[in-house]
Amino acid sequence: MAESAFSTSGRIRRLPPAAVNRIAAGEVVERPAAAAKELIENALDAGARSIRVRIEGGGLTRLMIEDDGHGMSADELPVAIERHATSKLTANEDGDVDLLDIHTMGFRGEALPSIGSVSRLSILSRARDADGAFEITVDAGRVDGPKPAAWSGLTSNGTRVDVRDLFYATPARLKFMKTERAEAQAIADAVRRLALARPDVAFHLESDERT
Repeated sequence: MAESAFSTSGRIRRLPPAAVNRIAAGEVVERPAAAAKELIENALDAGARSIRVRIEGGGLTRLMIEDDGHGMSADELPVAIERHATSKLTANEDGDVDLLDIHTMGFRGEALPSIGSVSRLSILSRARDADGAFEITVDAGRVDGPKPAAWSGLTSNGTRVDVRDLFYATPARLKFMKTERAEAQAIADAVRRLALARPDVAFHLESDERT
Protein backbone atom coordinates (compact mmCIF):
# COMPACT_ATOMS: atom_id res chain seq x y z
CA MET A 1 0.00 0.00 0.00
CA ALA A 2 1.32 3.42 -0.92
CA GLU A 3 2.35 5.64 1.97
CA SER A 4 -0.21 8.28 2.82
CA ALA A 5 0.67 11.87 1.98
CA PHE A 6 -0.80 12.93 5.30
CA SER A 7 1.09 12.40 8.52
CA THR A 8 -0.91 10.84 11.34
CA SER A 9 1.85 11.27 13.89
CA GLY A 10 1.89 15.07 13.98
CA ARG A 11 -0.02 16.75 16.77
CA ILE A 12 -2.71 19.31 16.05
CA ARG A 13 -1.57 22.68 17.32
CA ARG A 14 -3.05 26.14 17.45
CA LEU A 15 -1.40 28.61 15.13
CA PRO A 16 0.24 31.64 16.74
CA PRO A 17 -2.02 34.73 16.64
CA ALA A 18 0.36 36.50 14.24
CA ALA A 19 0.12 33.62 11.77
CA VAL A 20 -3.67 33.53 12.09
CA ASN A 21 -3.88 37.25 11.33
CA ARG A 22 -1.64 36.96 8.29
CA ILE A 23 -3.73 34.11 6.92
CA ALA A 24 -6.89 36.11 7.56
CA ALA A 25 -5.36 39.15 5.89
CA GLY A 26 -5.29 37.23 2.62
CA GLU A 27 -9.06 36.83 2.84
CA VAL A 28 -10.03 40.24 4.23
CA VAL A 29 -7.45 42.45 2.50
CA GLU A 30 -6.64 41.17 -0.96
CA ARG A 31 -5.38 44.51 -2.28
CA PRO A 32 -5.12 48.16 -1.18
CA ALA A 33 -8.66 48.96 -2.37
CA ALA A 34 -10.05 46.31 -0.02
CA ALA A 35 -8.14 47.85 2.89
CA ALA A 36 -9.41 51.31 1.97
CA LYS A 37 -13.00 50.08 1.80
CA GLU A 38 -12.79 48.39 5.21
CA LEU A 39 -11.26 51.45 6.86
CA ILE A 40 -13.72 53.88 5.29
CA GLU A 41 -16.61 51.70 6.41
CA ASN A 42 -15.17 51.79 9.94
CA ALA A 43 -15.14 55.59 9.73
CA LEU A 44 -18.74 55.69 8.54
CA ASP A 45 -19.82 53.36 11.34
CA ALA A 46 -18.07 55.71 13.78
CA GLY A 47 -20.43 58.49 12.71
CA ALA A 48 -17.99 60.39 10.50
CA ARG A 49 -19.31 63.32 8.48
CA SER A 50 -15.97 64.08 6.83
CA ILE A 51 -13.47 61.50 5.57
CA ARG A 52 -10.08 62.22 4.03
CA VAL A 53 -8.26 59.50 2.08
CA ARG A 54 -4.62 59.82 1.06
CA ILE A 55 -2.75 57.23 -1.00
CA GLU A 56 0.85 56.93 -2.13
CA GLY A 57 2.27 54.27 -4.41
CA GLY A 58 -1.14 52.89 -5.24
CA GLY A 59 -1.89 52.47 -1.55
CA LEU A 60 0.99 50.06 -1.08
CA THR A 61 3.45 52.70 0.10
CA ARG A 62 0.87 54.55 2.15
CA LEU A 63 -2.87 54.53 2.76
CA MET A 64 -4.23 57.03 5.27
CA ILE A 65 -7.87 57.38 6.32
CA GLU A 66 -8.77 60.32 8.55
CA ASP A 67 -12.26 60.96 9.93
CA ASP A 68 -14.20 63.13 12.35
CA GLY A 69 -16.11 60.27 13.96
CA HIS A 70 -16.57 59.72 17.68
CA GLY A 71 -12.99 58.45 18.12
CA MET A 72 -11.55 55.85 20.48
CA SER A 73 -10.21 56.04 24.01
CA ALA A 74 -6.88 54.67 25.21
CA ASP A 75 -8.71 51.62 26.55
CA GLU A 76 -10.45 50.94 23.24
CA LEU A 77 -7.40 51.15 20.98
CA PRO A 78 -5.79 47.83 22.04
CA VAL A 79 -9.14 46.09 21.71
CA ALA A 80 -9.65 47.51 18.22
CA ILE A 81 -6.67 45.56 16.88
CA GLU A 82 -7.80 42.24 18.35
CA ARG A 83 -9.49 39.77 16.02
CA HIS A 84 -13.27 39.64 16.27
CA ALA A 85 -13.40 42.67 18.56
CA THR A 86 -16.11 45.09 17.45
CA SER A 87 -18.30 47.88 18.76
CA LYS A 88 -21.03 47.00 16.28
CA LEU A 89 -22.56 43.93 17.90
CA THR A 90 -23.99 43.59 21.39
CA ALA A 91 -24.70 40.29 23.10
CA ASN A 92 -27.87 39.73 25.07
CA GLU A 93 -28.06 38.37 28.62
CA ASP A 94 -27.51 34.83 27.31
CA GLY A 95 -24.40 35.86 25.42
CA ASP A 96 -26.08 35.48 22.04
CA VAL A 97 -25.82 37.95 19.17
CA ASP A 98 -28.58 38.50 16.62
CA LEU A 99 -26.72 38.48 13.30
CA LEU A 100 -29.95 39.29 11.48
CA ASP A 101 -30.24 42.63 13.26
CA ILE A 102 -27.16 44.43 11.99
CA HIS A 103 -27.29 48.09 11.00
CA THR A 104 -23.62 48.80 10.36
CA MET A 105 -21.39 48.31 7.33
CA GLY A 106 -18.95 46.09 9.19
CA PHE A 107 -19.18 43.89 12.26
CA ARG A 108 -16.63 41.05 12.05
CA GLY A 109 -13.73 42.89 13.68
CA GLU A 110 -11.13 41.55 11.27
CA ALA A 111 -9.95 44.53 9.22
CA LEU A 112 -7.56 46.26 11.63
CA PRO A 113 -5.79 43.14 12.98
CA SER A 114 -5.49 41.77 9.46
CA ILE A 115 -4.00 44.99 8.10
CA GLY A 116 -1.70 45.33 11.11
CA SER A 117 -0.32 41.85 10.57
CA VAL A 118 0.99 42.61 7.07
CA SER A 119 1.94 46.30 7.27
CA ARG A 120 3.20 49.11 9.47
CA LEU A 121 -0.01 50.42 10.99
CA SER A 122 -0.60 53.36 13.28
CA ILE A 123 -3.92 54.48 14.72
CA LEU A 124 -4.21 57.93 16.25
CA SER A 125 -7.53 58.70 17.90
CA ARG A 126 -9.19 61.17 20.19
CA ALA A 127 -12.55 60.32 21.69
CA ARG A 128 -15.27 62.92 21.99
CA ASP A 129 -14.86 65.03 25.17
CA ALA A 130 -11.49 63.37 25.89
CA ASP A 131 -8.61 65.38 27.36
CA GLY A 132 -6.14 64.15 24.75
CA ALA A 133 -5.32 61.77 21.93
CA PHE A 134 -3.62 58.38 21.97
CA GLU A 135 -1.73 56.40 19.37
CA ILE A 136 -1.11 52.68 18.96
CA THR A 137 1.18 51.10 16.37
CA VAL A 138 1.31 47.60 14.91
CA ASP A 139 4.32 46.46 12.87
CA ALA A 140 3.67 43.09 11.24
CA GLY A 141 1.65 42.07 14.29
CA ARG A 142 3.95 43.60 16.93
CA VAL A 143 2.01 46.07 19.06
CA ASP A 144 3.35 49.20 20.74
CA GLY A 145 1.18 51.48 22.83
CA PRO A 146 -1.19 53.08 23.22
CA LYS A 147 0.69 56.23 24.14
CA PRO A 148 -0.37 59.87 24.53
CA ALA A 149 0.06 61.74 21.24
CA ALA A 150 -0.39 65.19 19.75
CA TRP A 151 -3.71 65.68 17.97
CA SER A 152 -4.13 67.53 14.68
CA GLY A 153 -7.29 65.94 13.34
CA LEU A 154 -10.11 67.30 11.22
CA THR A 155 -12.07 68.27 14.35
CA SER A 156 -11.67 67.95 18.13
CA ASN A 157 -12.34 64.21 17.89
CA GLY A 158 -11.86 61.46 15.33
CA THR A 159 -9.42 58.84 14.12
CA ARG A 160 -6.50 58.70 11.72
CA VAL A 161 -5.48 55.26 10.45
CA ASP A 162 -2.11 55.32 8.68
CA VAL A 163 -1.08 52.16 6.80
CA ARG A 164 2.46 52.06 5.43
CA ASP A 165 4.22 49.37 3.41
CA LEU A 166 1.12 47.24 2.94
CA PHE A 167 1.99 43.54 2.48
CA TYR A 168 5.67 44.06 3.30
CA ALA A 169 5.38 41.23 5.83
CA THR A 170 3.95 38.91 3.14
CA PRO A 171 6.10 39.73 0.08
CA ALA A 172 4.63 36.87 -1.94
CA ARG A 173 1.34 38.77 -2.09
CA LEU A 174 3.04 41.76 -3.68
CA LYS A 175 3.56 39.69 -6.82
CA PHE A 176 -0.20 39.67 -7.35
CA MET A 177 -0.56 43.45 -7.22
CA LYS A 178 -1.23 45.43 -10.38
CA THR A 179 0.57 48.64 -11.31
CA GLU A 180 0.50 51.49 -8.80
CA ARG A 181 -1.75 53.42 -11.16
CA ALA A 182 -4.22 50.52 -11.40
CA GLU A 183 -4.26 50.03 -7.63
CA ALA A 184 -4.80 53.77 -7.10
CA GLN A 185 -7.69 53.72 -9.55
CA ALA A 186 -9.25 50.77 -7.72
CA ILE A 187 -9.11 52.77 -4.48
CA ALA A 188 -10.64 55.79 -6.21
CA ASP A 189 -13.46 53.60 -7.52
CA ALA A 190 -14.11 52.21 -4.03
CA VAL A 191 -14.19 55.72 -2.54
CA ARG A 192 -16.55 56.87 -5.29
CA ARG A 193 -18.99 54.04 -4.64
CA LEU A 194 -19.04 54.73 -0.91
CA ALA A 195 -19.45 58.47 -1.52
CA LEU A 196 -22.43 57.87 -3.80
CA ALA A 197 -24.03 55.70 -1.13
CA ARG A 198 -23.49 58.37 1.55
CA PRO A 199 -24.17 61.83 0.07
CA ASP A 200 -24.42 63.19 3.63
CA VAL A 201 -20.69 62.60 4.17
CA ALA A 202 -17.90 64.72 2.68
CA PHE A 203 -15.15 62.67 1.02
CA HIS A 204 -11.73 64.01 0.01
CA LEU A 205 -9.23 61.87 -1.91
CA GLU A 206 -5.55 62.70 -2.46
CA SER A 207 -3.24 60.51 -4.52
CA ASP A 208 0.51 61.12 -4.64
CA GLU A 209 0.15 64.85 -3.93
CA ARG A 210 -2.67 65.22 -6.49
CA THR A 211 -6.18 65.96 -5.20
